[in-house]
Amino acid sequence: MEKDFLISCQKEYSARKYFITGISLQSKDMGMHISYDTIHSAFIYTLEGEALIQFNNESFKADTNTIVHGAGNQKIDFCVVSDVPFVHLNIYYDPENPWHGCSDIMNTAYEISEFNKKNTSELLSKLKKCANSASFDDQIRSRMIAQQLILSSFCYSMPDKEIMQIENAIELMESSYQKSLRLEDLALAANMNKAHFSYTFNKIYNIRPIDYLIRLRLRKAAKMLLDGMSVTEVAINVGYQDPLYFSRLYKKYFGIPPSKTWRKQ
Repeated sequence: MEKDFLISCQKEYSARKYFITGISLQSKDMGMHISYDTIHSAFIYTLEGEALIQFNNESFKADTNTIVHGAGNQKIDFCVVSDVPFVHLNIYYDPENPWHGCSDIMNTAYEISEFNKKNTSELLSKLKKCANSASFDDQIRSRMIAQQLILSSFCYSMPDKEIMQIENAIELMESSYQKSLRLEDLALAANMNKAHFSYTFNKIYNIRPIDYLIRLRLRKAAKMLLDGMSVTEVAINVGYQDPLYFSRLYKKYFGIPPSKTWRKQ
């Protein structure tokens, strides 16, 4: 029965447009009970603990073996039943309306217990890293990963291979931005040749990979400057041995020299 339902989900989520409105990592304490009215449809992925969740008159047990989905304009009731906090990641979205398909799964409450736990766990781990970030790049990343997570939740859809390969390159940039990374290094992390990697990266993010790396370094630099580090220290810490070159890049991106950033604080 669930297999037929998952196939129906795959068909609707592949054919029907939806807009991801938010991604939120939340924790609810032991014994906590909370109720509110929902605005959006949402997937609830449990990372730790257990809770009883009720949408109107339908009840579900949320744990790491179950994905719970709720619809907008319903009353939701959370009751944490585990002896540890209930930690969960929510993906909120609005379905395309009007919709003339043969099903309306996006506007219903349901649960999924038959899903690829390995793929889901990998995608959840990636999504957690950028879920609550305010940066534009991380918001784009999180929405793309969230879409892959939604599709992989239906068991019969695998994550887009190229998106996940590009994600590996971005993770390398995030962890090693202070190093001398070349296009070859990023393409190798993505398991692609340089030309195809550059084309695919630009197609997904609308920016060249090296420009993405520069933007990432400069965002990290701005935070370091606001924390009181000197321009020379910051330049070296984000991968630039020449402070003058770093200063030119910084001014081009932010419109002010790096020295003005820390002096304002």
